[in-house]
Amino acid sequence: MYLSQAIIRLLTDDNLPLVTEYSLYQRVRPILVQGSYAGEAIIRLPSYWKHTQLRAMIRTLEKKRILASDDDFKAGVWRVIQASNAPTAEEAIVMVDPFAYISHLSAMQRYGLTDRAPEALHMTTPARPLWTQLRDARMEDDYEEEFDMVNLPPLIRIGVKSQVRRRSVVMHESKHPADPTPIAGTIAKIAPIGRVFVDMLDQPALCGGIQHVLDCFERHSEDWLPDIVAAVDAVDSPIVKVRAGYILDEMLSLTDPRIARWTACAQRGGSRKLDPQAAYGNTYSEKWMIALNV
Repeated sequence: MYLSQAIIRLLTDDNLPLVTEYSLYQRVRPILVQGSYAGEAIIRLPSYWKHTQLRAMIRTLEKKRILASDDDFKAGVWRVIQASNAPTAEEAIVMVDPFAYISHLSAMQRYGLTDRAPEALHMTTPARPLWTQLRDARMEDDYEEEFDMVNLPPLIRIGVKSQVRRRSVVMHESKHPADPTPIAGTIAKIAPIGRVFVDMLDQPALCGGIQHVLDCFERHSEDWLPDIVAAVDAVDSPIVKVRAGYILDEMLSLTDPRIARWTACAQRGGSRKLDPQAAYGNTYSEKWMIALNV
């Protein structure tokens, strides 16, 4: 069979719903190395198959109605027309951006921390400098001795539109992203639950607002206390530690030796407040030196 026929069979056998230049090249590499697919030799196997040849192959597959541009992304993503499985919005985004994960109110819903159904899917991806570092490391691992940034298709940061698979999407960037965990039975990833509580304290407006955050802590923090304390302890954010300390210690009377150490982050005369969106108010925690403006 010809290489184009082998690729079509590969896409059918793997039932891939969408591809990028990078992911397609990674799938095709074993065929190029072995010179065959499913035990059948490739006729006229090209001696040189790099980025230019890959793009030409994609154009061929578009003409054959095997691939079609995926309009949910700004460029560089193709739907496999005959694929029988339709990815969810979060799965499609992770297939395009391997460093993205479900976060904020969407992650809270997944973990059962909220009964709210967010209209938009919240996803987080690393800020551009860190994303580039992760990209370079991923490419070195994937290409190994073949690594060649000039001639091989790069893993690129592809723009996500405001709707993916008919669902509104909000993409957030973080200089300190979570180390996401896979969701069983799917390729999607999610922030670990301890990190979700950290994000509630860091960005309550993205998690239903501070009152909803306090309600979630009141209902669920005792069940997840070790995860919460470990995540707060690991984050390099004094304000998160102070907010967590006040809520867990003064508000909920929960104990852990690490919570007591967070009082070192309290700062007299500072401008810290429990709700970053509201005015200061007149109530104040002397222990945690934070305005209780809720």
